[in-house]
Amino acid sequence: MILFYLHTIYHILQRNETLGNPGRHTQSLGFCRKLWHDAANFPYFQRHHNFTGFLLKRSFALLVPVLLLSLSACSSTGQSVQSSDRGSSTQSGTSGPTGWAAENRSLSANRNTFVAQVSERHAIPRSHIEQLLATATVDDRVVRLMTPKGTGGRVTRAWLSYRSRFVEPIRLRKGTTFWDANRQTLNRAEKTYGVPAAIIAAIIGVETVYGEQTGSFRVLDTLYTLGFHHPEANRPEKAQMFRNQLAALLDLDYRDKVDANAATGSFAGAIGLPQFMPVSIEHYAVDGDNDGHIDLRYSAQDAILSVANYLAKHGWRADAPVFAPVTLPANAASLVDGGLEPSMSWRQLQSHGAKLRAGASGGNWQNGKEIGVIDLRDEVRGVHEYRTATRNFFAITKYNRSYFYAASVAELAHGLAQRQRANGHQVTMPY
Repeated sequence: MILFYLHTIYHILQRNETLGNPGRHTQSLGFCRKLWHDAANFPYFQRHHNFTGFLLKRSFALLVPVLLLSLSACSSTGQSVQSSDRGSSTQSGTSGPTGWAAENRSLSANRNTFVAQVSERHAIPRSHIEQLLATATVDDRVVRLMTPKGTGGRVTRAWLSYRSRFVEPIRLRKGTTFWDANRQTLNRAEKTYGVPAAIIAAIIGVETVYGEQTGSFRVLDTLYTLGFHHPEANRPEKAQMFRNQLAALLDLDYRDKVDANAATGSFAGAIGLPQFMPVSIEHYAVDGDNDGHIDLRYSAQDAILSVANYLAKHGWRADAPVFAPVTLPANAASLVDGGLEPSMSWRQLQSHGAKLRAGASGGNWQNGKEIGVIDLRDEVRGVHEYRTATRNFFAITKYNRSYFYAASVAELAHGLAQRQRANGHQVTMPY
């Protein structure tokens, strides 16, 4: 019966933490989670886990006095859980780094050690992890698709060819239809997070052509394959990243956020309209339609709010363009540093001869180190296109670490916004 009480207390505290205080973990909550985690690994409790859930439904009235005493001991505060205007975002079962840092934490390539580490990190019973991994298989198609082509030499960069794949009539037409069908949600996302509707719509268009190409690979198999059988054995950091994604998927499954047995996605393990990886789902996905479930594949509201939340959490600044209206000096190539963060101030750029374009106005990108010069090179055609990128451009590179990707999103967004204005709608232009 003690295990029963621990089970109940743990899940109530976990729900409070997930919905009310994401990223905040008191010592008392950690202690209670540890008690539950240790108890859950006893064979007796594992055999009777479903029976305990049955008792929870039938015997809650009898538990009230016990729970009141137990919760007062296990929680240092009595904060209530309230939903916000931003919707409810899902959070991992334990505190820790987010985003790129979370993807690269150390997890063993030894399967047994991996199970133990994930169990400890996310407070998941080992039996749950082992049962899921027992169903995972190596997908040869994933290995083939993720195997580098050619001799391993440097890839030729061709900006104009890359751009033409995404800024094209089909995405412009379907993006307009998507915007028209989801105008209210896109407006809500822009108002809440400060990210223009055009940028959100463009990302979903670039990623999946508005849900047409979400992928049919079983995500559990994909992440297991790339985490433990990655084709680039000489690049262990890649397998490490996918093991962290697999750990996040196992955590999401345990907390009933994603069904790991059924989830499908790309051959890299990305899920839904916005192609979120499991780590991103844990930290940035939003229940946009407030139905208590985050569904990035079939809920446009969840997908739209999640994309906006992701960009906001990665530095998006409202009322700033993606590209600053600047005329660069002839030596612009010397100002390119190739990084993924803004590295210059407007004053520094002016000192090198940069000027505002005729008729353009400044903005908050002129305050502090908010800009950087990028090179959209086309080695096939022998041309370079230099632009002044703001912090918002670099926020898009956190979605995909590529200048070409971020610039394509911005240009598709610009085209979509132009169409909306031509149809009489007042919308925010991305630049």
